[in-house]
Amino acid sequence: MSVLEIALLAVSAVLAVLLVVTTTRLRMARRDIEDLTSGVPRRRLVPRPEDAVRTVVGTAMKVRDHGLSGALRSSIDDLALWADVERPDLARMASADGTVTILFSDIERSTELNHDLGDQGWVRLLGKHDRIIEKAVAAHSGHVIKTQGDGFMVAFAEASEAVGAACEVQRSLARARPGSRMSGVRVRFGAHRGSAVHRDGDLFGRNVAYAARVAAQAEGGEVLVSDTVLESLDADDVEVLESREATLKGVPGTHGLHVIDWRR
Repeated sequence: MSVLEIALLAVSAVLAVLLVVTTTRLRMARRDIEDLTSGVPRRRLVPRPEDAVRTVVGTAMKVRDHGLSGALRSSIDDLALWADVERPDLARMASADGTVTILFSDIERSTELNHDLGDQGWVRLLGKHDRIIEKAVAAHSGHVIKTQGDGFMVAFAEASEAVGAACEVQRSLARARPGSRMSGVRVRFGAHRGSAVHRDGDLFGRNVAYAARVAAQAEGGEVLVSDTVLESLDADDVEVLESREATLKGVPGTHGLHVIDWRR
């Protein structure tokens, strides 16, 4: 087989995977639009047409520059940076006190899993992973703000709902049958609660960055929360397995982080 034929096969495989991913996301967007027109409460933000185009073009550019593995690799930092630049309007999602809880998640060892499963197997795993998270988010009145690869950024009005959604996902993964697609997949969650204001003092940007740093400290299988999230929870409803002090990149000082027991 010539080099040209190998290159054409590789390009065809990349385009096929991109077609599957794009088709799936378009179907999800169409369902959301149908929900809105039928009066069903809105569970997630429906992307504008220009946002959808930007996402497709951005994905194609990442495939060109970094290959398919690089395009699908999650990046909590990239999600936080996107939020800081795009400034999604979270004020209407805030609780009565004007605060919002930001939850980040991604899959531990995602690059290694992509390598082990191959591109098509990895995309199928992502589809199952996304459905599990989206179902839990919807059940707890959350709003998916942005996804990238296996990374999610989600907003909740109440800290208890954010923690509840994360714990539900962990329990679903723990019930995966041995040998099934999701068996052994470990997801990490990090949450922080703060002001939904994103103008003037840029409080929203700092709180999103803080939540991303909390998630970066979490290990696979953990639900890790900041002091502000823990303080908003009912002590009778949650159990803390471990509390630890950590330094967070770009945030001065040390900060208390708490591992929530999701098995309760």
